[in-house]
Amino acid sequence: MPPHNDLDDQGIALLMESATPRERRAVLRRRRHRPSSPRDARLTQLVVSLLFLAGGIGALIEHVDAHTSARTVAAYLALIALCAVSAELSRRGRTRISFWLLCTGMIALGLTTPFLL
Repeated sequence: MPPHNDLDDQGIALLMESATPRERRAVLRRRRHRPSSPRDARLTQLVVSLLFLAGGIGALIEHVDAHTSARTVAAYLALIALCAVSAELSRRGRTRISFWLLCTGMIALGLTTPFLL
């Protein structure tokens, strides 16, 4: 069976027509377990950071509108800053640092929220 790493979808389709069932399973297994590219990881981390950023802005507006304490507003401002830093890090290719920074910040906010409200 020829190597098919550089084949497009049409090439894979032709290969699947002429392959034995065992070869078909091997082709499908290799295509299914393709690792994602660094570009995909950066894009995913950027989208997640921006979604959390939008959620943080929404929560901040809600808490400011409800006249909550300054500590709560400061915590949500810190969350927004953390999400912005995480988005910038992921945009520059520092996805691991961005991921751990975002996870640590979200856990810290989740643990301190009951004490802030």
